[in-house]
Amino acid sequence: MCSSDLLWLVVILVMAVGAFGHLALRLVGGRIGLPLVGFVSGFISSIATISAMGDRSREMPTLRTAAVAGAVLSSFSTILQTGLILAAISPATFQALLIPLIFGGVAVLLYGAVLTMSELHHPVVEAHQITQSFSVKTALVMAAVIGVVLVISAGLNAWFGQTGLVLASAVAGLADAHAPTMSVASLVSTHKLMAVNAAMPVLAALSVNAISKVIAAAASGGAAFAWQIVPSLVVQIAALWLGWILF
Repeated sequence: MCSSDLLWLVVILVMAVGAFGHLALRLVGGRIGLPLVGFVSGFISSIATISAMGDRSREMPTLRTAAVAGAVLSSFSTILQTGLILAAISPATFQALLIPLIFGGVAVLLYGAVLTMSELHHPVVEAHQITQSFSVKTALVMAAVIGVVLVISAGLNAWFGQTGLVLASAVAGLADAHAPTMSVASLVSTHKLMAVNAAMPVLAALSVNAISKVIAAAASGGAAFAWQIVPSLVVQIAALWLGWILF
């Protein structure tokens, strides 16, 4: 897959996921509450979802645990979407990261499920207050960011090898975990990188992205909200790396 095809695929995937999530929220409404909203919104942006959940937690402290559950499940969406992206762009990279993604996904899903079960009795929230469908502009901006990351990643990989690629992916992960994931998968699909060497950059991006999520949680919901998010992220990242180390 060439770079231009990849970027158009990004635009299509982002718009499709955004439209599906928006439709699901409109159909279901707030009947299931913040955890479902967090899961669906996480496909659009986990960091933005965590910020929205933090705001909701600050406004309605009685729903803090439900908001935390929504934030945690948005991180599961990140893992699930990462797998879908890898499967679409580079099946070989997907196979190399399948076990780590399963470990990380199951760990954070169980964490979020426990929180959700404990909060089913809370009042529901209208979904349209939390998220909106992705616009064409948003999809194009994300594709542009991925294009820049792709160029930088290719350059660092050529100049500094694996170390440079890991560094570039980690830095890009501060803003978005999917951009470096797509870039690395593209390098594998164009035979510029071996699939076995793609795991470390993707895991680095996901790990550093967790730092941004903590910052977003603290900025929106305060220290109390952030400290409830931290354990889920620690569990998720630890499970990802454990899956990679063991398999």
